[in-house]
Amino acid sequence: MRSSIRARLCLGLALLGALPCAWGAPHTVILYGDDDYAPYSYVENGVFKGMYVDILRAAAVKMPAYRLVLQPRPWKRGLDALEKGRVFGLFPPGRKTERPYVQPYSAMLYRESVVLFCHDAVMRTARTHFPGDFAGLTIGVNTGFLLSEKLMAPARQGLLHLEAAKGNEANLKKLALRRIDCYASDRGAARHTARQLHGELERYGFHLREVLELSSEATYIAYSARSTPAYKADFIEQMNAALLALRHTGQLERIEQAYLRE
Repeated sequence: MRSSIRARLCLGLALLGALPCAWGAPHTVILYGDDDYAPYSYVENGVFKGMYVDILRAAAVKMPAYRLVLQPRPWKRGLDALEKGRVFGLFPPGRKTERPYVQPYSAMLYRESVVLFCHDAVMRTARTHFPGDFAGLTIGVNTGFLLSEKLMAPARQGLLHLEAAKGNEANLKKLALRRIDCYASDRGAARHTARQLHGELERYGFHLREVLELSSEATYIAYSARSTPAYKADFIEQMNAALLALRHTGQLERIEQAYLRE
């Protein structure tokens, strides 16, 4: 109880901008993160980076009683470690009923959105209602990407055609060359790749044009139900408070915009 009170006092001082508390050594807490999910969490030149990595590191500054260590892992390996209790937490999953081994989820990190990008030539015709206004078009998707029913249903009905390619880069180039009419992708991932391909896409006279949002999903830290250190409840409480404080001060939005700008 005494350590919890001290931790809360530390958090209060941190939120006021005070120096970290010096009551004993901080607990080391390890979280795994997806290592191949740009721009959210990914490894580049041996460095773990991304929007979620920056958010969690900013939150950790407000938690002096803990030393947060973020480690990249392939997503499936991370989920397996979480299920078996080999890691305390994993980011950034959405809420899934088929994952009873998660207990609990954190406060929301971000809301990811799958959106439709279309070539300017396609949008010379007014298209505001999906799927009716997009009937007969070819929509690119990423191979292995989990498609929402909003896309699958009209494809099964023959209203539109889905064409898969491996990754954002391939699909954006196909869109620029008009080999597909539109591209359904995570907003952040497509914008991140478009910035990397800026010069090449410019040669085609192409710029990324978002037309409408197809679906969205909130993301979280998932904590393992099988990992139950004594500090678990206190860490989760402090992390949630830190994330809410970042959102309240606008720091969260500034981090998001640094990665998601067009």
